[in-house]
Amino acid sequence: MNDMTKKELAALAFEECTSEKTTAHHGGGAGRPFWNAEAIQFMYVPAFHFQALPGVKEYRFEAKDETGALHVFNACEPTALLAPIWGEIPEGVVELKVWGRVDGEDKYLVGARTFFKLAPFSDDLPGAACGYKEAAMRAYDFAMSQSLVNHWLLGTPDPDYDHNVYPSKMISSVVNAMIDYARLVPEKSEEAMKIAVNAADYLISITPTEGPMAFLPPTYQIDFRDHPEKRNNLTAADRLHTVMMIYPAYVGVAYLNLEKATGDKKYLEAAEKIGDYFRAHIEPAGSWYLIRDYRTGEVLSPNLCDPLGIIVPFLSKLYERTGEESWKKLADCAIRYVEDKVMVTYEWEGQFEDSVCSANYSNLTHYGASALTRYYAAHFADDEAYMAKADDLMCCVEDQFVVWKKAAPWNKNDFDTTKFLTPAGLEQYKWYVPIDASTADIAETFLAMYKAGRGELHLAKAMALADGITRSQRANGMIPTHWLSEESLEGDNFWINCMFVSASLLSELGTFLEEKSATESL
Repeated sequence: MNDMTKKELAALAFEECTSEKTTAHHGGGAGRPFWNAEAIQFMYVPAFHFQALPGVKEYRFEAKDETGALHVFNACEPTALLAPIWGEIPEGVVELKVWGRVDGEDKYLVGARTFFKLAPFSDDLPGAACGYKEAAMRAYDFAMSQSLVNHWLLGTPDPDYDHNVYPSKMISSVVNAMIDYARLVPEKSEEAMKIAVNAADYLISITPTEGPMAFLPPTYQIDFRDHPEKRNNLTAADRLHTVMMIYPAYVGVAYLNLEKATGDKKYLEAAEKIGDYFRAHIEPAGSWYLIRDYRTGEVLSPNLCDPLGIIVPFLSKLYERTGEESWKKLADCAIRYVEDKVMVTYEWEGQFEDSVCSANYSNLTHYGASALTRYYAAHFADDEAYMAKADDLMCCVEDQFVVWKKAAPWNKNDFDTTKFLTPAGLEQYKWYVPIDASTADIAETFLAMYKAGRGELHLAKAMALADGITRSQRANGMIPTHWLSEESLEGDNFWINCMFVSASLLSELGTFLEEKSATESL
């Protein structure tokens, strides 16, 4: 697989996780805010925002691990990194106290913090259950056999699939997946493309053509369901008259992909109309308000979109397709917003259609940081300054949202974390659990860093996460969404958009490894 052995890769991972040079930059330096106030677990060397005391020149850090052993060092600042002791602290709960010292004695308790230390990547992680491309095809085949996909042959969404109440997110994922499936399985391409076309046409049919939000497909809908008693998704019902502005861009990407696959210009026109709204409503900061009233256009939240993962790719695709400079300018403006605002503060807010807006680092997620990492890897692989930023971002993503072995014994969701299936990616602080799509997104980011020349360890980590996806897959090909326990892999545990993210990653990684092997054998 690699030139380095598994033990060498594990040793490198340990070295990186214990070095102050590869810390996730928790705050203090160069005016960076401390973003980790709500964090409950750390893999890389942390630092904490303990207040300095007037006249105190020395601070003693005392960390007690799960065995009761103490790990101690002194520093000039209470915000010092725990690098001197981090490598000797084992995986588990850590109780940290920081004392202000006067005349060589501990005099003032400056602060305390209890957290969980995560294990770094290791050489004893379980392998794949099958080949990556095989797992991807089994997932696509499963999707094709399900009413929630093949119901689209009738031109309407399956009324019995609850998550169709999120049309922009769910239906656009079906469009994109069917385009991929048609390419991968030519003998099924006619059926797959009919599903893609019918799904896209349905989105166009439910999109308003008049009013302040004209030509933006809805984020929520419930009237496709046959009977009122089936309208059991309270989130969609409560937010029916709102639009979350990242989701029209999801649809815009699907329309552009479908226009490329079919040549039908109506999908390009629909995508351009979505783009027109973004062009007309960009804020001076360089982003867009996240939530608006779908009936009036009124702004309903001060939160701005984290645009890099969705809106920027949509605008970039519009520019590639049309050559119109205004789309590129919009995308560049949004990128500057992420670099100048989000990158500086590390406020990687979780923005999901079934979550409320948040602030003050209360609901961080990996998605924005992962997207910016991939952007740097794709566009600046030869620029060390940019790639150093990508390294920092990748550390943050792994530090907060990857669990190689055990997760912290507590979280906001009150789950039994000892049953979590790992290695895995966690989605967001408010849903701090292993999710297949999060696992795939982070694996894709590790793969992008490897392709950008940042070392073999990134490929090993991408493969370890992909291995976890193959192990979660059911015999029928379905990839469950939540990996809370072995039992959770059964039953009603399925967001099809998440499975399509996983299938896409598995297909990409499998193809990449085949090509890599072929090149190396020459």
